[in-house]
Amino acid sequence: MNDISKLYEVYISKELQSTKNDLLNIQRLNQKILSFIHDLSEVSLDSRVYLFWEKDDEIDRQQLLEHYFEGLTMLMSIGYELRIDTIKNHTEIPEQLKLDDLFFKLYHSILNVQKHFSSSDYQNAIDDYFTLGFALGIQIDDILDHYE
Repeated sequence: MNDISKLYEVYISKELQSTKNDLLNIQRLNQKILSFIHDLSEVSLDSRVYLFWEKDDEIDRQQLLEHYFEGLTMLMSIGYELRIDTIKNHTEIPEQLKLDDLFFKLYHSILNVQKHFSSSDYQNAIDDYFTLGFALGIQIDDILDHYE
């Protein structure tokens, strides 16, 4: 699945067209992380993972996709702020977690990025986000089609 790293490279090349600071801008990084957390909350709302009182209501797939893509764009922007050049390809889903557990895992992952600014924490967050997308029925082709 070389497609995910290519997707990230396309995003980075677009970001490079804008001005680039040499130093890590922690305030902007924190703002982007908060924005990602907001987008992730929108995805959790759209997925109805915690809306037990509305389980019978149909999920608006278009809205779910829109919020998922907004989160993915922000997550790639966070990688750019961290000056991460490449990401590993997400080749398999290592374990089957319940949706609510995936959301909690992702919140922890992105907070680790905010705490340590490390590329390994970022890779974990992006892996977790793709795992969440796949669990929500979002296919890699949906993602690639959106960014083309």
